[in-house]
Amino acid sequence: MIDAIKNFFKGYVDFSGRSTRPDYWWIGLVNIILAIPFYIVYGSAIANPDSEAAIMTLGLFIFIYFIFGLALFLPQLALTVRRLRDAGFHWALIFVAFVPFVGSIALLVLLAMPSKD
Repeated sequence: MIDAIKNFFKGYVDFSGRSTRPDYWWIGLVNIILAIPFYIVYGSAIANPDSEAAIMTLGLFIFIYFIFGLALFLPQLALTVRRLRDAGFHWALIFVAFVPFVGSIALLVLLAMPSKD
């Protein structure tokens, strides 16, 4: 897992290399774990809509996660392109995600394919 995180930040603008399945999915797991506090604060703010402190905390968390998301957008995009290339697909298949309803599922299936030589 630590190696996947190192590879993620080491190749943050490398769109030409390859990334293995574990490299891709470990980063996905880390992103989900880092999002858990946001969902907890969001649930607290929804449960207490009259609480000004909950709404203020939600605003702070939204700002923090927005900055976090901007900082990780380009490395995540590069990682996805490298993973598609490693699975033997053209990088332009990343745009499959824009197809309504089934695009994101189709992209996940492509990203889960085994590596090809």
